[in-house]
Amino acid sequence: MTFRDRSTFDVYGAGGHAQVVIDVLRARGIRIRRMYNDVPENQHPASQNVLPGIRIVGPDQFPELDVPLVLAVGINGERAELAQVLDAQFGTAVHPSALIAPSARIGEGTVVLTGAMIQPNASIGRHVLINTGASVDHDCVVGDYAHISPQAALSGHVSIGEGTHIGVGAVVIPKVRVGRWCKVGAGTVVIRDLPDHVTAVGNPARILPDRSGEVPPDPEFIRSGGRVRSGLWAR
Repeated sequence: MTFRDRSTFDVYGAGGHAQVVIDVLRARGIRIRRMYNDVPENQHPASQNVLPGIRIVGPDQFPELDVPLVLAVGINGERAELAQVLDAQFGTAVHPSALIAPSARIGEGTVVLTGAMIQPNASIGRHVLINTGASVDHDCVVGDYAHISPQAALSGHVSIGEGTHIGVGAVVIPKVRVGRWCKVGAGTVVIRDLPDHVTAVGNPARILPDRSGEVPPDPEFIRSGGRVRSGLWAR
């Protein structure tokens, strides 16, 4: 499924993060046709005012898509679930103020926000969130569904595993590997490798023994096509 016209997108999500994604798309001159909201109680209170003319529809109205879709879902595991159960072609959303080297690679569905920097030969996976002012230096590899938070900095040759969340203002020094589905706290300084499924905080980073990392996607939810919880696409 390939869409020749990429001037119109749909957006999945209607919370606070969706407001930011909408601004990114509009800054690129892209029209938002519809927003899909699977958790009505989580809808951003300003949605109707901030997003005039955009129809918010429920999950029972999810159609066969004929325009690209962006997942405006901030929780990594949920974004991964949706990416694997929705029959859609996903578009990217990159703010015009983001600085991206020509040799950097950006996967489908990825969102890059205001003032972010992605340097030469960096590789960003699918459905990644590179948040406001985040810096990804040369030769970094960021796995699918990861989130690099505002003002976080990845030095050269850093590897970030699938689904990992690097917190606000965190720093990862050169050539360090952070595993899959980890959580790195705000302001943390990572100076050595971290294994999969851990939470690390502090300067230097220390692993919290009583905490797991990010919640990965639910395999049963994916196998069932998203229908194992109460309501279609329900969380």
